[in-house]
Amino acid sequence: MTQDTYQVEAFDIVTGKTTSRTIAPLPIAQRLQPPKPIEKGELTEMIESLRQEMSEQQERFDHKDELDAERNQKRAALSSRIGELTLQLREAQGELDHLDREGTIREQFISFARQAEGRITAIANGVYKFLSEKLSQERHDSDYKSLPPLLSEDVRFRVDKLGTRFLAQPSFASLHRTPTEQITNARIEATLEKLYAATEKLEGALEK
Repeated sequence: MTQDTYQVEAFDIVTGKTTSRTIAPLPIAQRLQPPKPIEKGELTEMIESLRQEMSEQQERFDHKDELDAERNQKRAALSSRIGELTLQLREAQGELDHLDREGTIREQFISFARQAEGRITAIANGVYKFLSEKLSQERHDSDYKSLPPLLSEDVRFRVDKLGTRFLAQPSFASLHRTPTEQITNARIEATLEKLYAATEKLEGALEK
């Protein structure tokens, strides 16, 4: 046991045992040291610094109109520049979004081919109706809707022989049913050939 600690003993009447523990006294609080007085030279510098700032601020205040005019001019220039940069940013973001939506050249072609299949189907429907009306007038001197069943069947048979009916069926446009990631390059080339052949067949049917 050191001089800085002391022991406390306690007797337990239930167990008949005496216990002891060592207690350390609380440390003595240190007294706060008063701040050192500011030296004369430092005080003089503080006074001179304040005077200098006062003089500068007074001069700024005396020329407040000119200074405010310069600040307003600069503020207007910065505002105009921010407006131009904001417009450029919007245009760049719009162009970037457009490119992101377009995807790769391969993805663009697949999208075109899907649309082209639909366009072929629509054109084929138009060709089929046109030929039906044309044959009805040439063979029976009547519009197709007015023909009796037997004659309309004759016209329909002759139009079907031209081979355009399949192009007007929904089954012709098959590319849209296949996910993009499953479409091979060979499938793309085959679709292009199919579309070109369809245009030739429709054009040939119109010339007959």
